[in-house]
Amino acid sequence: MQTSSPQIPDSTKNPHRERRDIVDALRAAGVAPQKLMELDQGRALAQWQNRKGEVRYERPRHHALSIYINEGDKARRVVNGRAVSQGFPGAVCLFPAGSQSTWQIDGQFEFFHLYFNDLDIARCAEQTWDCEPDRVELSERYHTQDPVLAQAGQLLALSDWLAPGQSMAMDHLAQWLLLQVVSRHSNVQQATPSVTGQLSLRYRRLLQERIHAQLDRTLTLADMAGWVNLSPYHFARLFRATFGCAPYQYVQEQRLTRARDLLRQPGSKITAIALNCGFNDASQFSRAFKARFGETPSVYRARTNAR
Repeated sequence: MQTSSPQIPDSTKNPHRERRDIVDALRAAGVAPQKLMELDQGRALAQWQNRKGEVRYERPRHHALSIYINEGDKARRVVNGRAVSQGFPGAVCLFPAGSQSTWQIDGQFEFFHLYFNDLDIARCAEQTWDCEPDRVELSERYHTQDPVLAQAGQLLALSDWLAPGQSMAMDHLAQWLLLQVVSRHSNVQQATPSVTGQLSLRYRRLLQERIHAQLDRTLTLADMAGWVNLSPYHFARLFRATFGCAPYQYVQEQRLTRARDLLRQPGSKITAIALNCGFNDASQFSRAFKARFGETPSVYRARTNAR
């Protein structure tokens, strides 16, 4: 998972980045991207800011969920030159692949996009409800009221996307957003299933062992759920009931605990320790370590070795 600076790379120039037609349309219209986070299996979250102009989405090959953060009353969907809907703070739009829409913007507002594809929808429906994946169809939504998704937009707005461990948290949130889209805005229209109980002792030990063995790697919610043959939705709830925290919080704690142990050993460079514990660089590691233990890794090492 990667978080970019505000300049979003051109997907046509990077064969490893999934092409996103809506991103291309916004960039072509001169809309200013604020940030982008690449998630697992081609999904992505983006924050945008628009001020004025016209934007056309012409049959994108992917799906997109849009959540307005603030303002938005100057954003209108236009059909045959006439405004047919108007935005508002918290407004939700859903653009299924192949949909068409035209937008007239007459004032500044900010919004989030979640980009995903047919495979994401099929996997979510099949794993969560044991539903035939080829029967799931998303509904087009334009300036719809959805308090649950609107609240998720506020959470995204308050989140520091560059914070240590945040990519795992965003992956967790994206999985949850997918679940809400399928359950609330598709022909499935089913409540999320209730989940009770805890993970078995065997699964608990398996997770502890595998997480600890792979702390230096990118760990996603889907990966960990697959280890115990559960959907991400069921896994996240059973994991919290078992361990008392979300999976991404548990992984972050294990990484920091391992790093603290390694800092007690002389000779290892702090940058090497950071990479060995799954952090992108020493700076990210230092921020996370200080937030957890109240001092930087270098101060902790000096204090410990001075004893």
